[in-house]
Amino acid sequence: MDHIARERQRSLKTVQIIFAVLAILSLTAALAVTARGVELGLPEASSETIALAFLLVGAVDTALLFLWERIFHRMQPLDE
Repeated sequence: MDHIARERQRSLKTVQIIFAVLAILSLTAALAVTARGVELGLPEASSETIALAFLLVGAVDTALLFLWERIFHRMQPLDE
């Protein structure tokens, strides 16, 4: 039973890392588009919209991270 608990914990940690990395990448992309959007060949109005979209994706990713933890802990067996 200890092996199953370790695997579940490892699985949770992997998902947390993936969601966190995706959120950080989205926020980094938002910052890059905001700072260098025009230099990348994007019109100014489009770069603002794209940066906002990346920012929203990062926020939703963070919310999903917390939601996943909540769901994961609810699925824990009662005998642990």
